[in-house]
Amino acid sequence: MTVNFYFLGKEHATSSFDSARPPVLTVAPGDTVTFETDDSGYALLRDGQVDPDDHGSFNRVTGPVAVEGAEPGDTMVIEILDIEITRVWAPWFPDYGAFKSDTAHVRQLDIHDGLIRISPTLAVPLAPMIGCIGLAPAAGESSTYVPAYPWGGNMDLLELGPGATLYLPVQTPGGLLSVGDLHAAMGRGEPLNVGLEAGGKATLRLGLEKDRTLRFPRIRLPGLILCVGIGETPDEARLAAVAEAHDLLFRERGMSALDAFAFAAATLGLRFGGPATEIVLAEVPDC
Repeated sequence: MTVNFYFLGKEHATSSFDSARPPVLTVAPGDTVTFETDDSGYALLRDGQVDPDDHGSFNRVTGPVAVEGAEPGDTMVIEILDIEITRVWAPWFPDYGAFKSDTAHVRQLDIHDGLIRISPTLAVPLAPMIGCIGLAPAAGESSTYVPAYPWGGNMDLLELGPGATLYLPVQTPGGLLSVGDLHAAMGRGEPLNVGLEAGGKATLRLGLEKDRTLRFPRIRLPGLILCVGIGETPDEARLAAVAEAHDLLFRERGMSALDAFAFAAATLGLRFGGPATEIVLAEVPDC
């Protein structure tokens, strides 16, 4: 089987996931695509050329890319092979998040020897991840800000870095994948509503599982699956994540309902995402 490699430039960046937008690229399952992401909004904000409330200038996603044969009821399989960070920004938006500021502050940071230099005496490790990744909805548009959706969006999950595999339920023919909002580093749950925002390139291998229907995203990491639960409240998200984990053990791994319950009671762990949506991830270890 021939595997193709593609590059998609940031000139294809848009501000929504749109089922009516035609794909700029169509690939076969198994092909690899490098998505260049758009961080120009932070440079414009630094230079006073854009309003911090202009959401169309931020969280832009590159795409969409269609996968041949993808139909509603299938699952798109997205392997994150590599993330290359080219520019890093420390943005501080006015009246946004827990730490308030009267005006917008944006500073470009340097990267050296795997560290992001915040000041001459302060640095943090480079830890790239994808903040916004998703498919198009069945109809209309989905936001790249709020909320996140069962088919992806602004999930801001630390786990979506190199080595992870993301599974998203296809809603429309081709799936129409778009990617953006790279972070060079971010605290879990994005507690300040921003990370160290970045521009760069994300290289993904795109696959397809036919006739596999998921209700929510899933993530594979070495040794475990993360079942993503999304809800309007933290409790709804937790219950959704745990229900997905039980369904994985019972229906997909073939455990009895009681065995699945006992295994989950002994091994299940919870992580938290956000903040665009209440997200809980249930850790299901391999067995």
